[in-house]
Amino acid sequence: MYLKKLSLINFKNFKDVNLSFADHVNCFVGDNGGGKTNLLDAIHYLSFCKSFINPIEGQNINHGEGFYMIQGTFELNKKEEKVYCGFKKGNKKTFKRN
Repeated sequence: MYLKKLSLINFKNFKDVNLSFADHVNCFVGDNGGGKTNLLDAIHYLSFCKSFINPIEGQNINHGEGFYMIQGTFELNKKEEKVYCGFKKGNKKTFKRN
């Protein structure tokens, strides 16, 4: 199984980002504070239903916003699987698959 696409809205320091990944090796490079670790945390979130870094859901929302959304498209045995995680202040975290 590998991650093909990742979409983030209001997750940590990301307002709205859509990424596509190569089939084999992907590298994240950039300045300190640019969001490399937050990208890895978003992938961890989709895999384990929780943040590796911060278990307090409200603190994973981009400053000044009311919700976050993480969506990934995985490929397994040539079949696409979509995984969604969302959290809105005052509500419970939501996970969906396909």
